[in-house]
Amino acid sequence: STSSSTSSSTSFLAQVDEVLAACSHAAVQRVLFSATMGPRVARLVDAVLRRPLRIAVGSPQAGNAQIDQRLTFVGREDGKVLALRQLVQRGELKPPVLVFVQSKERAAQLHGELAFDGLSVGAIHSDRSAAEREKAVRDFRLGKVWVLICTELLARGVDFKGVNMVVNFDFPPSPVSYIHRIGRTGRAGRRGVAVTFFTES
Repeated sequence: STSSSTSSSTSFLAQVDEVLAACSHAAVQRVLFSATMGPRVARLVDAVLRRPLRIAVGSPQAGNAQIDQRLTFVGREDGKVLALRQLVQRGELKPPVLVFVQSKERAAQLHGELAFDGLSVGAIHSDRSAAEREKAVRDFRLGKVWVLICTELLARGVDFKGVNMVVNFDFPPSPVSYIHRIGRTGRAGRRGVAVTFFTES
């Protein structure tokens, strides 16, 4: 795992510990919901739940069957922007769309490229202020922004209604990350599309 994913899971566990400490009544009932159940989550379940009952919907560690998953070879890095533009030109980029990138620098760069093309685009990453991030999310929810570029920050826990497509502009760092990213679409019985770009490297 990367250092960023390690630090985010550490802060997540600290938050879980805080919630558990606040719920100290003997009759408290604890329930955990997770899109994926990796070894770390399984250990957490064993540590904090009493006689847990596991209920799985669909195949464990697999994407939702309502999501049409596509893998697109783009050659080199510069082919990614071209492939995204081709999705727009062919009418396949149906808003609202989430586009995932690996870093805040990539988010800023892609935002500039797509804004130059005249797309209604927003970006959310850690260099933006809390107010800027909230505005980007609000504008996306209201339909003012059609394409929201984001880093791993948004892959988990944020629910947008009606996301039609997820584009993995940069390849996800792990299978769990992939499941969480594409899980932003195909929700509540709706169909969705997930396109993942990959290069020679």
